[in-house]
Amino acid sequence: MISVVMPAYNASKFIAQAIESILKQTFHDFELIVVDDGSADNTIKIVNHYIKLDKRVRLIQNNHSGICQALNTGIQAAKYPWIARMDADDIALPERFEKQMKAANTYPNVVVWGSYVQHINSQGEILSLQAVGPLTEEESYSLIQKGDIPYVIHPTWIIKKEIFWQAGFYDPKFPLAQDVEIMSRIAHYGSIVVIPEPLLLYRVHSQSSSMKKFFAQLRMMEWAIARHKARLAGTQIPDFNQFIAQEKQQPIWLRLTRNITKFTRYCYRKAGLLVADKHHLQAVFYLGICLVCNPAYGISRLWAQKMSPTARRLMAN
Repeated sequence: MISVVMPAYNASKFIAQAIESILKQTFHDFELIVVDDGSADNTIKIVNHYIKLDKRVRLIQNNHSGICQALNTGIQAAKYPWIARMDADDIALPERFEKQMKAANTYPNVVVWGSYVQHINSQGEILSLQAVGPLTEEESYSLIQKGDIPYVIHPTWIIKKEIFWQAGFYDPKFPLAQDVEIMSRIAHYGSIVVIPEPLLLYRVHSQSSSMKKFFAQLRMMEWAIARHKARLAGTQIPDFNQFIAQEKQQPIWLRLTRNITKFTRYCYRKAGLLVADKHHLQAVFYLGICLVCNPAYGISRLWAQKMSPTARRLMAN
């Protein structure tokens, strides 16, 4: 049985679609816990509508304190042994939970199951495929041994509830990249694996295009990785100020190379978000910058997300 935890903040534009996608699952043994993080729009009214329609829907109201606290609140209130992540603007495909629970019952040593996603825009039109994550227990274990963090797209997770109690809950010091940070701890308690097909429609839109937010998220991700490597090595785990100080001590050429790489990633992401909002000329501009700065990165991402046989096959289904 699954407790679905959906944090929501001013989510009235899309939350009805998100809730309905959960209620239409072919797997029926679940509860849906919506944790409202102090919304000022009609989010609570919409959730209350669905509470009247289906007794499996629950609402918890928080003061606005961020996604980590909202997730921790929902997980602590969960009744069932598996926790499913769900965002309030995404759409779960009907067989998501059925396929994930079948995999969970077949491979009991796996503590997190994720999936691929298809990116959609505000109108629900499919844009591209994102296919990431370890495909086997052996691959997950190998990544940890090499000092890497097995990455699974956050809102596709189902995870054993007991793992949160063992590894610890979401760290509020990570308002961004909280998925990478907690995954670095969870990975020591079992394997993390994806089902290699899209089971979630992941919405991308202009609200997520802030350059400031993008670079702040990358910085938080780098800090999470540095903490992970320190934990593996048995050395002191750096706090954020220590991490920044260590970064500033690196050679200038290394910092410049890293910043160019980050800017390239930003331009590619910005191009994708502009395509989602149908601003195609601006998208071409940002994609061009990406290809000039790092053609190998831009071409490999385009191939994986749009042009490869796997991407075309999975997007066509």
